[in-house]
Amino acid sequence: MLVLLALLAGAAVTLVGVRFVTDQMQHAAAQHRVESEAVAELRSGLETHEQAGLQLLSAGPVDQTAFLRQQEDVSAQFDAAAGILPEAYGMRATIREARAAWQEGLSAHSLWGSQVASVHGNRVAEAPAFAASSAKARALLADVRRASLDALEDGVAHGTELQQMVSTVRTALFALAACGVFFFRRRMSKYLIRPVAELHRGVVKLQSGDYSHRISVVRNDELGQLAEAFNSMAATVHDNHLELTFRASHDPLTGLANRAVLTERLAAMFDPQAKDPDASGTGRWDGREGLLIIDVDDFKDVNDSLGHEGGDALLIQLAQRLRGCVRGHDLVARLGGDEFAIVVMDDGGTATDDVARRIQAALRDPFCIDDVRLKVTVSMGAAQRSAGTADPAELMRQADFAMYMAKHGGKGRYQLFDARGYDEMTYRAALRADLATAVQAGQLRLDYQPVVNLGTGEIAGVEALVRWEHPTLGRLGPADFIPLAEETGEIGSIGCWVLDTASRHVAGWRRSPGTAEDFWVSVNLSTLQLSSDRNLAALERILAHPASQADKVILEVTESALATSADGGVAALNRLKSFGVRIAIDDFGTGFSSLSTLAALPADILKVDRAFLSGLPGDAPAAAMLEGILEVARKLDLAVIAEGIEHTGQLDLLRSLGCDMGQGFLLASPSPSPVLVALLASGARLQPPAGMDAAATGA
Repeated sequence: MLVLLALLAGAAVTLVGVRFVTDQMQHAAAQHRVESEAVAELRSGLETHEQAGLQLLSAGPVDQTAFLRQQEDVSAQFDAAAGILPEAYGMRATIREARAAWQEGLSAHSLWGSQVASVHGNRVAEAPAFAASSAKARALLADVRRASLDALEDGVAHGTELQQMVSTVRTALFALAACGVFFFRRRMSKYLIRPVAELHRGVVKLQSGDYSHRISVVRNDELGQLAEAFNSMAATVHDNHLELTFRASHDPLTGLANRAVLTERLAAMFDPQAKDPDASGTGRWDGREGLLIIDVDDFKDVNDSLGHEGGDALLIQLAQRLRGCVRGHDLVARLGGDEFAIVVMDDGGTATDDVARRIQAALRDPFCIDDVRLKVTVSMGAAQRSAGTADPAELMRQADFAMYMAKHGGKGRYQLFDARGYDEMTYRAALRADLATAVQAGQLRLDYQPVVNLGTGEIAGVEALVRWEHPTLGRLGPADFIPLAEETGEIGSIGCWVLDTASRHVAGWRRSPGTAEDFWVSVNLSTLQLSSDRNLAALERILAHPASQADKVILEVTESALATSADGGVAALNRLKSFGVRIAIDDFGTGFSSLSTLAALPADILKVDRAFLSGLPGDAPAAAMLEGILEVARKLDLAVIAEGIEHTGQLDLLRSLGCDMGQGFLLASPSPSPVLVALLASGARLQPPAGMDAAATGA
């Protein structure tokens, strides 16, 4: 009887404990379900309201009254959520913070309440900032959801109390009923111990992250209800986990893998263990994978004409077509905006090309967006992994560079990575970065090439030629860095340095014995210096300084550059000429200028391009053209300088035609300032003996 009473008492304690824990777990599961539904409804309302706000900022057709009603609905949803969520785990405080962030973002962009009436015009530039404020509110809602999951998991943890309680009762029962009936022990094991142990195992698995585990329900009493409550709770946690995992690894618009998944796949490609079939389980990766970077051409035009909704619809349809162009084990990902990537696995050399061709074929059919048919092209760049590919970042850079080359080659193209072009781009990028500090670091140098009076051999002046003493590459000529300087805008500072330095150098030479007072220096100008008011003003400040002696300065501008300038640079040249400088038209004969254009230019000197001298004296047509240029110059009262004199035959012909001045390696090569100072001091005349060429004179 005592054993029976003990068993009855133990059973009563067990049933009460089980009922308590069952109620607690059911309450926790129900509370989590209510909280999840409230947060999901609020998140949906926020996203809908955000889209309407973006349309208002982009001057889209949005009913402001409906927008305000929608705003009131979202506010009511915040109030309802605040009433549902508990203070525990900071959920109520976080929902208040989310509401404050949402309201603050709307107010910051004049979208809160009565501010909406003041929204006029296209304010699409504010869209990223407005989207960022909305993203902050959504992130806080995600924090609320995670806090709700934490509360649910704490409720699950209390299930272990049941195991402890039952274990205690079981120990007491076995101590008191050591000699009890074997049949009772079997029933106890079947209907009490095993279900509780199964429940304990389920709790442990849930805590370890195995959300797919379920408990078998074998009875209809309190333990059965507890098992059903556990299964319901585990199902809710599993669904939420799958949703969060999908959101973290997929693009919300297209459903494609996102950049994080692409990064993981590329990292796995370079993992030695992942390439082993035994380790990966696929046996596909052989180190020859390919990567495609895809960018939609002129996507901004689609957004401008059809709105962001139309652009999103295009991206969704494009993603579907891209999926249809790859194999099952390839990966299609959206990198962001209108840029996509495809990892082509097991590329034996043609798989990447095949995918690119299928994409081009798939895009031949137009897209239909709101009854509008669009013909869309993409620029694709591809890189194939090789033994020399160091890491995923390098593969991405190679594919991205190839895409850049495809887009700049005419769009709608597919381009394979070119290592030589990439090295050249890297070299130019490094050179461009170093060029920004070349003037301040004192790395520029000047060489001077004499310009000779062909009749007397006297040095009439010099042309200043800039050089760059690069700290690692050595001396670079102007052809290596002047085009880069024009691209980056550094041409302004370099040009000013050349003009200021050359004019001061030559002004000092004039004070030395043996140098004529009218000895001049010519400096080359870029049309970018003439087209910029800031650069032009800097040149004027240098010429205005007495030390430059502007009347002894010649500014050279190429004929081809003047021909492409909007007004021929005439206005800028006239401004500079007002300081007393002379203007020389460099490389004359190559710019296809008309005689009327030449007459309108404020020119004083023509510098005949070396192309007219290269075939002389045997090239009769070239000699005739040269004679015509000299005659035109005489009619227009312009001095002439012949460039590129390298043979005595050229020199003799120029003298016979009455050419005023010339320069070239036959007469003298460009030299540093000390060499020119010594040459001028010697009073030497530069007239090589007849029959000598540039090589014989040591030029």
